[in-house]
Amino acid sequence: MNPRNEDQDPAASRLIGARSEDALAFSLDEVQRVLRRQKLVVFAIVTITVLVVALISMSLPKRYEAVARIMLDFDKANSLNLDQLGIPTGSDAITKMETQIRIIRSETIGWEVVKDLRLYENAVFMAPGPPMKKGTNPDDFTPQVRTRLTKRLIGTLTVQLVPKTQIVEVRCESQDPKLAADIANAAVDRYIERNFRTKFEQTMKASNWLAKQLDDLKKTVRESEQRFTDYQKQTGLVGTDESHNIVTERLTELNVELSKAEGDRITKEAIYRILDSGDPELVGALTANATLQAMRTREAELQSQFALLTSKFGPNYPKVRQTKIELDSVHAAVQKELSNTLSRIKKEYESSLRSENMLRAELERQKQEALRMNSDAIQFAIMKREVESNRDLYEGLLKKLKEAGVLAGLNSSFASIVDPASIPLSPSAPRVTFNLMMAVMGGLLAGIVVAIARENLNTSIRTPEEVELYCGIPTLGIIPRAELRDIETEPGLASKAELHPMMNLLPKTQFAESFRALRSSLLLASAGAPPKVIAVTSSLPSEGKTTVAVNISVALAQAGKRVLLVDSDLRRPCVHKCFGFANSEGFSALLAGSQDESVIINAASVTPTLFVLPGGRMPPSPSELLLSKRFEQLLQKWSAEYDHIVLDTPPVLAVNDSVIVGASANAVLVIARAGKTGRQSLRRVRDTLRSVGVTITGVLVNDVALNSAEYQEYYGHYGSYYSYYYGHEGQDSQEKDNGKS
Repeated sequence: MNPRNEDQDPAASRLIGARSEDALAFSLDEVQRVLRRQKLVVFAIVTITVLVVALISMSLPKRYEAVARIMLDFDKANSLNLDQLGIPTGSDAITKMETQIRIIRSETIGWEVVKDLRLYENAVFMAPGPPMKKGTNPDDFTPQVRTRLTKRLIGTLTVQLVPKTQIVEVRCESQDPKLAADIANAAVDRYIERNFRTKFEQTMKASNWLAKQLDDLKKTVRESEQRFTDYQKQTGLVGTDESHNIVTERLTELNVELSKAEGDRITKEAIYRILDSGDPELVGALTANATLQAMRTREAELQSQFALLTSKFGPNYPKVRQTKIELDSVHAAVQKELSNTLSRIKKEYESSLRSENMLRAELERQKQEALRMNSDAIQFAIMKREVESNRDLYEGLLKKLKEAGVLAGLNSSFASIVDPASIPLSPSAPRVTFNLMMAVMGGLLAGIVVAIARENLNTSIRTPEEVELYCGIPTLGIIPRAELRDIETEPGLASKAELHPMMNLLPKTQFAESFRALRSSLLLASAGAPPKVIAVTSSLPSEGKTTVAVNISVALAQAGKRVLLVDSDLRRPCVHKCFGFANSEGFSALLAGSQDESVIINAASVTPTLFVLPGGRMPPSPSELLLSKRFEQLLQKWSAEYDHIVLDTPPVLAVNDSVIVGASANAVLVIARAGKTGRQSLRRVRDTLRSVGVTITGVLVNDVALNSAEYQEYYGHYGSYYSYYYGHEGQDSQEKDNGKS
């Protein structure tokens, strides 16, 4: 008999290999599940946040905001095309706008508004402190008091540029709506007045200064022009400028002639040097002498003819001598022509050299004359530039003076009021609706964070998916929580719940249907034949292993199978309580051989084919009894008499008995109680059983509430609606769930 299923579930192996035991990756679906499980926490946090924000918003004093709008048009200020003084000169429009915004919120404007409106006497403005007495002179204030009042006013102002416009909004916030409007309008008025006053004062200052400077400059211009005229007559520089005179013009002409003569001399000298070698070929090529070229051609013909005749007839042949005489004659003529050509070229070269020397001498003389006049020309240029500079400066200042006279009488301010501030009708703060919306969003975000944190800190098993994810063990399903108070039963049945298996008390419920589904899973869990020996265990006590063992035994018996339920928990037996049997004698006595088997095994009244063997009194050493051959013999005997043997074993982490019993079973079912059994405990059960070669057939998640998020997650979105199929209990439960949600 092979009591163990040696083949591990492939799905479990893949889970163990693919996922870390402690890794947790939140997807959108996982976040949704977390929120369903922690919905009460999220709802509580959102509710508390909204209540706190609502109380704070209601307790805050109402504040009103007045808005005044002005337009800053820098192009309009210069519409007369006059070069104004005092207009901002920023590199771009944004810089100019920011400059004006800073001016509006400056301490100078602020102090003027404080004085004009006598805000130091206003109780609302001075709150929470007391206002000053009426009639107080602000000039008597210390710098500290003045600064404090100014900063308080600036703190109420908000100046900002309307995007993509030239409009600036001046906002003032106060508890008094009329005071807010007065401060905003006063700030705008003082800014425009300051802008106009500043430009007017600058223009008048410039005009007065220009008038004084213009008289002195006019006298200076006249004196410089007179000196320039006298010097021009004295030196004879009558041109339009210091370089336009006879000497300089002559010097320029001589320089040009000398350059031409020097170029002609260089050319002729080069030809002469080349021809001086006496090469007739070069002479003919460079001089283009047609006579010489013809003579050279005739000489070449005679030389060729002489050479041919000599080689044929010898030197004494008459024709050869005649050719020789003619050749000598032509050669002499060529030499004479060469000599004549060289003589002519030499004369031309010498003539060019003399001309160049004469021009150079004249140029040197003219240079001396120009140098003599150089100092006069320099002084001439200086005096001329002085006259021109004085004249330009005089004309420019005269123009500025005329412009300043015009600008002084014009209101060329670039700031104009678009909308004066009106008294606000409704408060701007506190914004209760906005605050509540932000409270809902903030509370929801905080609730989600707390929910995720609680989810991470909670290491208990709640769903079959978590069993596979964290422990790598296959699951066989879930067992919902059974509650007798939701079922209409005959009087007195609830008091007998401990004497009857829940499968009998709740035959038409999801609880009973879950055990029927578990029965199918167990019968199909082993390849070949259904498991004979089924061990039911858990990690720690009070996780529902006895309840599962009893009810799965009833479910198997209801299918027509002969089932023996053995309470193998010899330390704390509980099976007998579910059927109302005595526990004086039981499995422990049978293992010890002190009792007859037929007397101890009881037939259950709930199902004819179900037989129950209580645990009996606790022996001195339960582990030794389970390790005895008697236990193996009993299992072999029962396997022949019954279709299934269900063993209720102790918790794995409490004692070692369940490991001994599991080693002899065909299927081992581990019970995990939802919300109580820890992941680490379940992993230790897995490792403990695997260390001795025991393969866990599956894990059953017990005690899952019907209205819990875990139950709905397991069955999907329609999990709560399955209760309609199970009679009145499920319907009532569904109605309660709907009422809660």
